[in-house]
Amino acid sequence: MSTETQKMKSAFEYFQSQQETLNDAKEKSAKESRQSTKYLRLSQDGTYTVRILPLAPVIDQDGNATMPRKGYEYPVKELVLKIKGQDNKGKEKTNFVNVCNAKYRFPELKEDLIDLYVRLACEIYADDEALCKKIKNSSFNGGLRYDSKRCMYIFDADKREDGIQILQLSYSQYKDLEDRKLDMWGKLIKKNPTVGCPISSIQDAYLLEIKRTTENKKTSYSFNIDNISGNDELTEEELQALLDAPRLPEIIYRYNRYHLEATIAFLEQYDEELGIDVMKEAEIKDCIDQIKLLFPADDTSHFNPNGRDNDGSQENTGNDLDSLWAAYDKLIEEGKDDKTEEGQDLRASIREFIEDNDLDIQITRRDTNEDLLNAIQEMMSDNDKKGDEEKEPEKEKEEEPAAPARRVRREEPKEEAGDNENEPASPRRERNDDTNEPAAARRSARPTRRR
Repeated sequence: MSTETQKMKSAFEYFQSQQETLNDAKEKSAKESRQSTKYLRLSQDGTYTVRILPLAPVIDQDGNATMPRKGYEYPVKELVLKIKGQDNKGKEKTNFVNVCNAKYRFPELKEDLIDLYVRLACEIYADDEALCKKIKNSSFNGGLRYDSKRCMYIFDADKREDGIQILQLSYSQYKDLEDRKLDMWGKLIKKNPTVGCPISSIQDAYLLEIKRTTENKKTSYSFNIDNISGNDELTEEELQALLDAPRLPEIIYRYNRYHLEATIAFLEQYDEELGIDVMKEAEIKDCIDQIKLLFPADDTSHFNPNGRDNDGSQENTGNDLDSLWAAYDKLIEEGKDDKTEEGQDLRASIREFIEDNDLDIQITRRDTNEDLLNAIQEMMSDNDKKGDEEKEPEKEKEEEPAAPARRVRREEPKEEAGDNENEPASPRRERNDDTNEPAAARRSARPTRRR
């Protein structure tokens, strides 16, 4: 048996021995229902079909496999912070920073800084019911409540060659999917007591269809487990790729000095906005000190609400691409388009990001925020590929003419230019299987989201 065959077989055996059982799934679902690389995005109405992947075991140096968590997803709580700053001309601008709850990154931390702020504010100003209600509310209503989400690895069934991607669902979407999974699994297990999870197991899973529809500017999602088309068995090569991929927590639980400093700046402005004084409390200062001690010595990142430092360091820019995408996602969830005040703030931040990173992208009035973000992502992905090629042994190449400045190209809109409803149709082919539920439509995939 070849070394490659042994490696593939061991990958299969690792997953086979660590499959989630129905009881595991029910126990985890019941417990968590009490708690309040590359992303596949869901921005357009249409049908999106995905293959959910199981969580990969962690392999130690001796080849032993352990499973910190069974199933297919990890929870995360995130908040998009809007922080005021000034551009190099002294004009006010908005920075968007996406932060996760710090306790995911540092489990030993007694309390997350934002959670602590909310608790102290409602203790100090307990007699102001309206204030406490606002602070505890969602960010959509000006509050500080984290958005609960679930992240999972998937294959785009129509573009499997694109490799592993991340699908992020809201908690309500995840619960809808879980309810369907458990219901189907309960029926399947009556016929086959050893059958695996119907959406994520190696051999027994079916493809998942996600349908996005928009009516009266309200977007909704529905899920269908396509058990008509048969099981989608993962190949040994796909399992090895999953073993080789970073574990999800490494990607979604990011919290460094940049995020801490952005959070501090945001909460100080929040204090000022509400006319309160929570950031001066000793518990807040102690929490900040505790978090600082947990950062590795090589973490030299910093947040600057006014953009670049004098040395032009991009480590200190106010926005990063991941945060701009998170801000865009939030606006979509809230039903706000590019023409709203929030949409215009985001556009200004996108423009600044293009300028700060010297990206050769021309902005026209026709381009939507999503068009620009996709253009940025494509260009940065191209730059990464060029950087990788430069590291390889150089080969003689014929000189090519310099490429012209990249422009976002769009189809001629049917209505007034610039309207979000005129976004081009997704290039993804649609599925119309004869199932009890219609096939699902979703956001077109984009290149890897930089972290």
